[in-house]
Amino acid sequence: MPRMVSKVRRALGELPMPTPLLEDATLLVSELVTNSIRHAGLHPSDPIWVKAEWTGTRLRVDVIDRGDLPSPRSVAGAIRPTPGAQSGWGLYLVERLATRWGRGPGRYWFELESQADPRSA
Repeated sequence: MPRMVSKVRRALGELPMPTPLLEDATLLVSELVTNSIRHAGLHPSDPIWVKAEWTGTRLRVDVIDRGDLPSPRSVAGAIRPTPGAQSGWGLYLVERLATRWGRGPGRYWFELESQADPRSA
């Protein structure tokens, strides 16, 4: 499974976006793919799809692990883990770094917007 996360990171790195945005996107997509691997109840042969769209100013990434689920699973408790926790930081990071994010049946997504003014290029 770590190879899957590495492949997703490399593919994301091929998009022509600013380095700070790429660094945040790489961290967030790694967290969401890892969450899918650990918590979605998938079998080893079940796919996880990652879709990334870069507009030049906005990146949207969807991580889809079980599109067949009838309703979103709820996030239990607060998103922020207790201080010193070894795990549980994924959605907290998404909450803190993403411009927007959400979830749906078998899907988590986030958006990041470039801080650079495209008119100044």
